[in-house]
Amino acid sequence: MPTPPRLALETSLYADDLAAAEQFYGDVVGLDVMLRTEGNHITFRCGPGVVHVFDPVASRHRESLPPHGADGPVHVAFGVPTDQLAAWRRHFNRHDVAVEHTTQWDDGKRSLYVRDPAGNSVELVSDSLWSTTTRAERLRRVRPVLDLDTAESRPVERFQNETLRPILKLLNPTILRLVAERLVRYGVGFAAMDRVDQRDRLRNLMKEDGRLKRTLLGLAVGHLTQDELDTYLAHKDEVRRRTVPMLLARAQDQIDTIVDQVHEQANDS
Repeated sequence: MPTPPRLALETSLYADDLAAAEQFYGDVVGLDVMLRTEGNHITFRCGPGVVHVFDPVASRHRESLPPHGADGPVHVAFGVPTDQLAAWRRHFNRHDVAVEHTTQWDDGKRSLYVRDPAGNSVELVSDSLWSTTTRAERLRRVRPVLDLDTAESRPVERFQNETLRPILKLLNPTILRLVAERLVRYGVGFAAMDRVDQRDRLRNLMKEDGRLKRTLLGLAVGHLTQDELDTYLAHKDEVRRRTVPMLLARAQDQIDTIVDQVHEQANDS
């Protein structure tokens, strides 16, 4: 069979009064409106997915897509950190939204329930209740997608291109800031150098500053899944030899950004 679905991409609710629904889910719950189709539905962004609120009559009489609808209230649950549930209760009280019910689950997980203006049951629940997303999935989900052909690559080359390059791109702002911090600490007048000297200074920094290299490598390793960590440990020396030039190239290609960071950090110190 094909790969099973990995998340619920869309959730649909129904409300006769779309304006009241927009006020509740936008102003009270805090979801951003992505799309508004007058008299039909409103779409809100929620994490990696969306929540649609449809007019039930209009959604039953549509021709462009299969019609759908519901009679009576339905249920939706939004995952939030457990330690935020008390703040949510106070928030609802300030908006005169009654908390209808609370539940204590295993391992300290909790839920609270309210009603939206259409009478739908809205639950805010500890986001780890179902453990639906593994750490590996979360790590991979935030990485940029790079269009690289690795079919003919050796294992370490594949690891470099499929894993390290996306991680370094994800961490790019942090990498540049840490490099700028070390340059400010050394007080070498980096911003006043010409471009050739700046590139040489960055090369020497990556070669000689063991603390910076360990910090940057540690950042990358901390974003590996367990399987990727196994690969890293099996080829640690070669991966490190490959990673440092990648870090240097990233810094040298963005010297102007590093100069701006050096100025900013020097002014703050």
